[in-house]
Amino acid sequence: MMDARSARAKLNDRVIPVRKSVGNSTYDCVRSFKRLVKLDKIGHAGSLDPEARGLILILTGEATKLSNYLMDLPKRYVADVKLGEATDSQDGSGAVTRSGAWEHVNADMIRAVIPRFLGKRLQTPPMYSALKHKGQPLYLLARRGERIDRTPREIETYEISLVSFEPPVARFEVFCSRGLYLRVLAEEIGDSLGVPAHLCGLTRMRIGHFTLEEAVSDDAFGSLLEMESPGLSLSAALRHLPAVSLSAEQSRNLDRGIVPRLSAAPTGALPPAGSLLRLERPDGRLGAIAEMGLAGLVELRRVFREAGAGA
Repeated sequence: MMDARSARAKLNDRVIPVRKSVGNSTYDCVRSFKRLVKLDKIGHAGSLDPEARGLILILTGEATKLSNYLMDLPKRYVADVKLGEATDSQDGSGAVTRSGAWEHVNADMIRAVIPRFLGKRLQTPPMYSALKHKGQPLYLLARRGERIDRTPREIETYEISLVSFEPPVARFEVFCSRGLYLRVLAEEIGDSLGVPAHLCGLTRMRIGHFTLEEAVSDDAFGSLLEMESPGLSLSAALRHLPAVSLSAEQSRNLDRGIVPRLSAAPTGALPPAGSLLRLERPDGRLGAIAEMGLAGLVELRRVFREAGAGA
């Protein structure tokens, strides 16, 4: 049996893809993980409703600083939409507020309305969400029967496809930006068809380059202790950002607060100004997240002095 100190070292400064099951909240998963390994810092990059299943990311140690950069990644979902009933929560956990005929709807009609929801547009966040009003989550206010005006937010949907239609349930695959609410999309699709609808099932399949297939189940965290290198290092977790290697001197200077000036590698130019990149130390560890400027200058966003080993 691995001792607590070894387990702590192995699982610290890591991004752990987790397969969340229905009935568990994201915080339930984090608490279960904490019981296994008592680390000083454990967080996550975006939550899923208890009724949803699929991929979440648990972050440990220095990886907790990556949260916003990982939450910005696009997401891929499989969403089940039930026609004929709308609910107060816009999903299957709520009370039915409206019923209506759906029998006239066919797959061709559903495919015909899909283009309305592609691209950039505004979407009003639901009352049943973790967004806060005066310090309180909206879902707590909704459960008390309160309703607060919400400001529409810009979202982007890259792809929507109808996977199957087994009346009255239509299954969709949705590839979208951060901030899109699938429960709202379910009701929007119903409205476009002229029928009440709600989200009756949801699975998150991908977060950027993270996949459900590589995730550990939320009831099998103990298996992480048997892995030589569980999860991903900080640098590997940010592999969607271009990497620039630092020299040994630049790496040492980074810890002294000296911003490196980058030069183009013989094999290619530097990333364009305004783009984010990861600065890697000579041993492959993540040194910093930076924004590329002009003439090789960068602006440091995050510096990592004690990042986990290996990339």
